[in-house]
Amino acid sequence: MKYKIGQMVQLSAAGHKRQHNGNFVRSGFGIVLEYSSYQPFPYSIKWFNKGRMKAFSAKEYEIKKVKTPKSK
Repeated sequence: MKYKIGQMVQLSAAGHKRQHNGNFVRSGFGIVLEYSSYQPFPYSIKWFNKGRMKAFSAKEYEIKKVKTPKSK
């Protein structure tokens, strides 16, 4: 498991290329809710985009960590 529960993620370049990822998740960010290693799409994510939320499942290569700016 690469991503921890509660971690913020976004769609990776590989995730953008996949046809099954809809337009809703192509922007915005998600929060990892659950990891189930036996599922075909093991990460359960709550996705936020333009004030809306949606449940989303992904494989590890389809997501990446959100980079946050470091405070001074």
